[in-house]
Amino acid sequence: MGARVWLLDLDDTLLMDHGVSREVLEALGREVGVEGLFLAVRERAEALFREAPFYPWAERIGHSALEALWARYSTPGLEALADWAWPFRERVFREALALLGGPIERARALAEAFFSERRRFPLFPEVPDFLEALREKGAHLVLLTNGVPDLQREKLAGAGLSEAFDLTLVSGEVGLGKPDPRLFRMALCPFGAGPEAAVMVGDNPQRDIRGALEAGLRAVFVDRGFREPDPRYPAHLEVRDLREALALL
Repeated sequence: MGARVWLLDLDDTLLMDHGVSREVLEALGREVGVEGLFLAVRERAEALFREAPFYPWAERIGHSALEALWARYSTPGLEALADWAWPFRERVFREALALLGGPIERARALAEAFFSERRRFPLFPEVPDFLEALREKGAHLVLLTNGVPDLQREKLAGAGLSEAFDLTLVSGEVGLGKPDPRLFRMALCPFGAGPEAAVMVGDNPQRDIRGALEAGLRAVFVDRGFREPDPRYPAHLEVRDLREALALL
């Protein structure tokens, strides 16, 4: 049976994410005379993020340490995160610069520059054709994305995808994050579809593929070169270009 409900991940499935963060951070590093700023910032951000009092909530909804460096936290109810964010960001860049022998006095300026310059929202080249092909076949499109609401909604708007889906579920809005199978089942309810009529497409084996399999959906792993397939969660199909997944229509 061809899939009639398509659940689509956002970051590094439709929208370039990891590569943009790397590009921006490496360029900022070169401006202050250091190489390897991306890896140093990621390492310090992930370590310090785990110390945050709300880390269990962030982990549950799939909000990452790198995202914490540029989320606005303008969603009502996240005021405490907004107060926490700038001291966290400055400390991350200060410690990263210290690791690299860079100018630690530039930490705040670099944190502010990343917050500003990271707001780029390029789609992978095949995304428009892929989405159009799904629409032409009458598929229902669901965006299933982990993260804080204001940042994920900003990404959608910046990428021109705000109106692209029949349903958009952001983990921070519904209180459930991938891989919780309840989120996947929730995505099917408006369409009266069972899991056998649906497919999940994503780049994260532990969140996208695992969650889909546990919910009884077929799963497509999109290899963007940042994550390896996980043999514990074997996808039904592995692709490098989203258009290859159209075989499941």
